[in-house]
Amino acid sequence: MRLTAVIIMVLCCIHLRAQVTNIVILDKQEQVRLREIIGSNSEARLLYDSVAADAGASVKHVPCPLKVIHYEGLLDTDPRRINTVKSFPDIDHVATLIYAAYGSDNGMYGERANQIIMAWVKTYKPDGNTINENKFISFFWGYYVFKSHFTKQEQEEAEKWILEIALKQKNRTSTPNNNWESKRLKITGIAGAILNDKELIDYSIEGFKAYISSAYYPDGTSNDLLSRDALQYHISGLKPCLSAFINLSKFDNRFDLYAWESPTGSSVKKSVEYTLPYATGEKQRREWTHSKVELDSAGLKQASKHISRGNYLIRKKHMSYLNGHVFIIRIGLLYLKKQELILIIHHGSGC
Repeated sequence: MRLTAVIIMVLCCIHLRAQVTNIVILDKQEQVRLREIIGSNSEARLLYDSVAADAGASVKHVPCPLKVIHYEGLLDTDPRRINTVKSFPDIDHVATLIYAAYGSDNGMYGERANQIIMAWVKTYKPDGNTINENKFISFFWGYYVFKSHFTKQEQEEAEKWILEIALKQKNRTSTPNNNWESKRLKITGIAGAILNDKELIDYSIEGFKAYISSAYYPDGTSNDLLSRDALQYHISGLKPCLSAFINLSKFDNRFDLYAWESPTGSSVKKSVEYTLPYATGEKQRREWTHSKVELDSAGLKQASKHISRGNYLIRKKHMSYLNGHVFIIRIGLLYLKKQELILIIHHGSGC
């Protein structure tokens, strides 16, 4: 079941959106199976050819690392955020190279991933901002997948950087109990798995249990949904959980927490199921109407200005969860029923 899920997800990565923060990791056996499918299935072949074409551009990409990221807490129109986002294609290119390498032994994929990742390792100074440093997940996994392309010294530098990021996340004195927390735990868990750090792994697993117990409710709602009144943020908290559970359970099966229920009856499974009527179109809702966060109100006002100029930004904002976020939710549903595979193939969207 898991193999089929991740293969479909990999082949749908031609829909990758900006700032890919959830990667699907295939082991050697799964990569062999993926290549068999690519070789025997014409639809899969076409999908992979699109991935390979994207990777052709990625191997020519020149990295643009930053010492400081200005992103979290800023509106899309803030010049500091705009300038920061210009460097984020580095993130997407590494994700593309990872997926392309699953179907090919092209050494250029690893070489370019090395150049992009090391440029950031040598430039960016970790500061513990969870939302900003969540952007580096593709760099973490890129190092893991292409480790053989890094020299001994580069490995030491990269692992020191990854550990520094993870420890700053682990040692945060205060973190909002919403999507921030799930992203923080995902970061520490991935770093623990890549670095074979049992302390980080144990911390992440127990943290996820505490998070599920306190941030989700038996009816499927969440702290994110209640405070932001937006499925976008509800799903933003679920995606790190699903990504961690799917990938990290192969390192330690204690990470398989999808159906785990807290003492109060909350679970990630129930909160995924809560989104289904919206994912299928059975229900619709307007995002952020009763948000308790001032930034959301400011964002809606700014979006309204764009609407008056003929830009449908506000509609895009309100409906984004029906597009870019649905795909990872359906991947989560593969724990429940095989029929969802058909939905993924025909309606798969951004990762």
